[in-house]
Amino acid sequence: MVLKDSLYSIQKKQQQESAVCYDLALHADHFIYQAHFPGEPITPGVCVIQMAKELLEDHLQRPLAVSTVKNVKFLAVISPIAHPLVRYTIDRIQEGPDGVKAVVDVTVGEQLMTHISLQLN
Repeated sequence: MVLKDSLYSIQKKQQQESAVCYDLALHADHFIYQAHFPGEPITPGVCVIQMAKELLEDHLQRPLAVSTVKNVKFLAVISPIAHPLVRYTIDRIQEGPDGVKAVVDVTVGEQLMTHISLQLN
């Protein structure tokens, strides 16, 4: 399931020295939030990872599939009500024979919400 333009939309993309940053708007009216959880929506962890994959696809301009999630730290709940805007910072992008490796940090302001290390093919 593609989440771009339904669960979230890209507000801004910014290339930095070694990273790319995406500012996203979360759509609190999406049916996923109505089920997870009614009245107090939070972004499911699997959606946080899927969004990272989709943003890497956007950046690299090719389809990818998650092969390994090496490390995920969910440090704070991402609510589309309390945090309608989030930033995904994708860093340490390495392309090689085993696919693409990257580190992704999801932040709201200065607060780190999620940290992900993953490999995609």
